[in-house]
Amino acid sequence: MLLVAALTFLTTPLSAQVIPTGSPAADILLSQAIAEHRVFLTCSALDPQTHARILAGWQADIASATAILAAHNVPPETVAAFTSAADPQALMPADDATWAEVKGLCDTHPDWLTAYDTFDRVILDLKLVGVLE
Repeated sequence: MLLVAALTFLTTPLSAQVIPTGSPAADILLSQAIAEHRVFLTCSALDPQTHARILAGWQADIASATAILAAHNVPPETVAAFTSAADPQALMPADDATWAEVKGLCDTHPDWLTAYDTFDRVILDLKLVGVLE
């Protein structure tokens, strides 16, 4: 049951969905980056230093991705939908989320910090241009 709750928490859009960019590969990449950062931001929340590092990196990735999308003539409403869906506050647990739900999410990704630190994740700044060309 916790696994179902964690997966629901991970995959349920909290504010906005990414509008298709015109490139299925870019859409998948954006969605994967958002899903990964939901885990990274949530699971790092109890360690302020790690959380601040992940948050700063994600904000830089969002800014780069936004610029890349705009440079590739992705419609402004699509870029806005991405930035809304990628907003760090939208990726954090809802105020009424239980500790069990949050712990369940983190327990299903026990190596989240290793994945983050070893760059075993989507880095939009590096990958997005390649899928849009």
